[in-house]
Amino acid sequence: MLLAEPATLQLPRLDWEPRSDWQSVRDQGAKGDGKTDDTAAIQKVLDEVTNGTTVYFPPGKYRITQKLSITGPAIGVLVIGHGRDTTLVWDGADEGVLFQDDGVSASRYIGLTFEGGGKAAVGFNHYSTKRFETEVLHRHLAFRNFTTAGLLAVKQDRYALAETTFDNCLFENCAVGASFTSFNDYNWTFDGCEFRDCGVGLDCHHGNFYARNSHFQNSKVVDMRALPEHGCSLRRCTSLGSQQFLFFQNSVSPFTIQDCHVSGWKNPQGAIQLDGAPVVLFDCSFVDPPSAAAPVQAMRQTQRIIASENTAPGCDELIRGGNPQFRYVLPAGKSKGSLASAERSFFRTTVAVPGKVFDARRDFHAQADGRTDDTAAVQACIDAARAHGKGAIAYLPTGVYVIKETLRITGQDYYVGGSGFLSKLFWKGAEGGVLVEVEKPDHLTLQALAIGNHDVGKMNNGIDVLQQGSGKATHVTYDHVFAYGMYQRQPFVKGMQFRNLGPNEVVKIDGVQGNLRFENCAQATILAGTSFEGSVVVEGAGKNRDGFLGFLTRLSTQTTHGLYVRDNHSVVMSDFYIEQANNGFVFQGSSELPPGQVTLQGGKLDFTVPKDKPKEGTAMTIDDYQGQIFFGPNQFYVNPPNVRITYKGQGGAELTVWASLFYKTSLDLQGDKSLLIRLIGNEGVDNVTGEGEVTYLYSADKDAEAAAEKLTAALDHLRELGRWDLQLNHPQE
Repeated sequence: MLLAEPATLQLPRLDWEPRSDWQSVRDQGAKGDGKTDDTAAIQKVLDEVTNGTTVYFPPGKYRITQKLSITGPAIGVLVIGHGRDTTLVWDGADEGVLFQDDGVSASRYIGLTFEGGGKAAVGFNHYSTKRFETEVLHRHLAFRNFTTAGLLAVKQDRYALAETTFDNCLFENCAVGASFTSFNDYNWTFDGCEFRDCGVGLDCHHGNFYARNSHFQNSKVVDMRALPEHGCSLRRCTSLGSQQFLFFQNSVSPFTIQDCHVSGWKNPQGAIQLDGAPVVLFDCSFVDPPSAAAPVQAMRQTQRIIASENTAPGCDELIRGGNPQFRYVLPAGKSKGSLASAERSFFRTTVAVPGKVFDARRDFHAQADGRTDDTAAVQACIDAARAHGKGAIAYLPTGVYVIKETLRITGQDYYVGGSGFLSKLFWKGAEGGVLVEVEKPDHLTLQALAIGNHDVGKMNNGIDVLQQGSGKATHVTYDHVFAYGMYQRQPFVKGMQFRNLGPNEVVKIDGVQGNLRFENCAQATILAGTSFEGSVVVEGAGKNRDGFLGFLTRLSTQTTHGLYVRDNHSVVMSDFYIEQANNGFVFQGSSELPPGQVTLQGGKLDFTVPKDKPKEGTAMTIDDYQGQIFFGPNQFYVNPPNVRITYKGQGGAELTVWASLFYKTSLDLQGDKSLLIRLIGNEGVDNVTGEGEVTYLYSADKDAEAAAEKLTAALDHLRELGRWDLQLNHPQE
């Protein structure tokens, strides 16, 4: 979209129809007239927040004079307003905090403007002392005029905020837009955000983050200050008129900068300063420089940089500083980046929200008590929303809905959703049954529901959500859906399963927790923006494979393996973080099937090896996979100290490990001798050991031409992921 003028850039207007379980602040006397002090009335509502509560702010301007607080521990909370029409305005003492939560997990904050008036220090303070906060969604929020930070996560001794997402959020005229300071502030994702006229746009001390499809403008210090503990990425970000685009400093955290466009930076030290672990820089442009000096400065002699297809017109060179022997220039690939200008903004000022509400409890008498059979009531609610269409929603308020027969979701242009983590579907039907089946979806959305995940309770169903191919064009979105898989170490059990999806079938995953299994779906288009926990399984003997499967932010902990790629299938994953897992990845295949390509980048790879299973802690198991495997940038982190890669097969597999940081680890190769391994641009991997007779090319930062030639396929894979992300999530108006 074209850039809007600062005075007109506003959150979208969210015209909700209020739901039956929304607790309105007006019910406690809040006026929202911009004159009345609404602090006490709103705090009364917040004091009553428990698991699954929704706090609703109708349109209005709410004058706040003291800190508003939600104190946990709590889970599944929703705080919601009407976007540009709901504003919390600070009118208290200087340097105050407008809003604070403490220990609120698996929750959502949607559609609010936090206005500091140049007096308040912090707009939203994540202050986690009551419990670890994770999987928190911030969507359509604006933070304006705060003297310390629009949003702040303060370092605590025990707890932090991890796996949090900022979707379509605006940070304007703040000393810092978003600041996070704890070692466990991991996997922060910023997507479609806008940072305007801040001192620092995004400030990461420890932790790690992924910023994509976001625009920065007129940052007085720097757009992004990154001192992370684990790998980070910037993808398809733009910057206009800022002092500097990126300051990166940490010796153990690899960094990827993809398809970013920077114009008019002012810092004579460059648009980007690099002082750390290996960096991949490709498809970036730097225009309208302050001088002919290089836009990228390597601040250490051993800075490893892998670069491709970057431009810097008006500059004498692209990179200055560092030792040229640690730079790798890859040839052009078959495709190019997706962005054309630093003026590109991704912030949406209009969005669709559900319209007519069909309420399972209010309108169809579901009990949601965890005992009564609610199957008929819930299905009737779904059918009513389907019959109405036009963006209607079949809404399931907070509660436990007993389901004894498969719920069927089909039709066009409607939603099926709940309040979030505590709107639960509980299976009490026949053993091995399917809880929800999605059939021939035509722009349907399944959202804010817990469907079969272990927090609902022990169930004997076989699949939580099943979607099968229809032979027709389909389009479905899964947003904030919780299925089975988290912490279970059962990768092939329940979860969400997709089978036989064909051409013209589109699956968009905006937020899912749990196991994901794709069988014979290689002709479909499947894009997962944010998904957490459980395992991903990709399989199927079908030979038609002209579709696309890609993941952006992905996390797996406490799993047997984070990913199984079988039957030579292909997948690209740009930001995959694994820790506390038994093992990493399994790649299996056969010479009888078409060769595939796997491209994996991530923030961290770390294993917890059981004492009674010393052979676990294997990073990669390659079993006759045919095709290319590209791994990196990534961080091999401490456990185990020997990064084990095992291989068996008849040849046909090639593995490239690139731009990765081996932190207190080394490679241990085991297996047959027909696997070709290339290493390029890695740091800390001085020794490669193993009992197997594995054939490999160890480039050791020299003689890397062959690896560079092969690596262009990895860049093309990441470019394809970027194109689909823009097409499905950020189409230009």
